[in-house]
Amino acid sequence: MTNQIASIYKHILIYGLIYGCIWFSYRAIIYLIFNSLSAPKQWNTEAIIIELFIYISGITYTMYAYKENNSGYLKLLDALKIGIFMGIFQFIFSQIWYLLYTDIIHPDYLSTVLERNRETKMLKNPELSAKEIDQITSAARSKFDFKIKLYTLIINISFSSFIASIAGAIMHEKKKL
Repeated sequence: MTNQIASIYKHILIYGLIYGCIWFSYRAIIYLIFNSLSAPKQWNTEAIIIELFIYISGITYTMYAYKENNSGYLKLLDALKIGIFMGIFQFIFSQIWYLLYTDIIHPDYLSTVLERNRETKMLKNPELSAKEIDQITSAARSKFDFKIKLYTLIINISFSSFIASIAGAIMHEKKKL
């Protein structure tokens, strides 16, 4: 039993790193093609289809490979574990790309976003001083970063778990005694 537990986590680690590298490469290709953090609006439909394909195929193939390595046996709990951890790997590699983009490739990105936010606040609240707006903006940025990362992690895990549960239910076979 211990060998099987160790093997699923080893399997998840190997395929999770591959899956994460695929996500990182996808983000880098999007940047190289469109020279921005995300694709332009006219390319959204194609980007959504490609991202869904990466999500579904990456998680499904990982489960399929685990099932093949486990003598054709896949428990639904193992499928769910694979989905959860694949969502975590996708989140980690997306955050690595985001940090690479905002710290090295385009260091002015965050200051540009903050400046736009500051200008919006000034237009909506002309009675506030510049110092008050700066305090509001800096406080909002730290809360915003934490909330966005938390929501992104929850969405990645939920979506990956959903895909894994559907694929696991399809691939699930009871072990013959």
